[in-house]
Amino acid sequence: MTPLQAALLGLIQGLTEFLPVSSSGHLALGQAILGIETGDITFEVIVHFGTLLAVLTALRERIRNLVGGCFQGDRKAWRMVLLLVLGTVPAAVAGLAFKDSLASAFADPRAVSGWLMVTGMILWSTRSRTGERTQMRFWDTIWIGVAQALAVLPGISRSGSTIAAGLWRGLDGREAATFSFLLSIPIILGATVLEVGDLVAHPPTRETLVPLVIGACTAYVSGGVAIRWLLRILQGGRLDRFAYYCWVVGAVGLLFFGA
Repeated sequence: MTPLQAALLGLIQGLTEFLPVSSSGHLALGQAILGIETGDITFEVIVHFGTLLAVLTALRERIRNLVGGCFQGDRKAWRMVLLLVLGTVPAAVAGLAFKDSLASAFADPRAVSGWLMVTGMILWSTRSRTGERTQMRFWDTIWIGVAQALAVLPGISRSGSTIAAGLWRGLDGREAATFSFLLSIPIILGATVLEVGDLVAHPPTRETLVPLVIGACTAYVSGGVAIRWLLRILQGGRLDRFAYYCWVVGAVGLLFFGA
């Protein structure tokens, strides 16, 4: 992978991680179109780490208040932490259980395109869903956690499915998005830690390391832009408008890769 290819894929990752269009799907299709064969999901995880840093930066005030509240014994802060842990469990279990099969799924652009069209249907289902509730409940977290678990499939948008689940439950769009972003922190961090173990055991060469760093940095910058953009969209628009984009990209992918 060349530095230019890494920068392009990092840009794709950062812009699509938080927009409801499946960053994993776009990254897999981008690799297929550019003819890049990584052999594993190392690059995928590393650029996800770049977007993790973008979340920590964009939501730093919310995170600071949450951490500070926990140290001060604030029950609301501890309740939110417990909800985040609960919402993380389904995706963590799914990711560990299907780690090997997921690697092969990323290599099949036809499957990615098909799941991207499913993402479009998930987004379309929210067209009549509006909510004003800002208080997260137990069952909200369960539904959102299950939605995040389904998003381990490349082509199923993590942000799209989790925000959609929040809208189905009657949550305010911005609150659902914020919870979705916070929920991404432990799952991306966990995936990164698992991959770092392999990187330590088999250190990358300088030729391999440079594209990883470039991809992560590009994903960080573009991810921050995408977060602010999506929050503005949810304040004045509808999530289902992204369904058309997912359908078009998915259909083109199926045709292009000969489904």
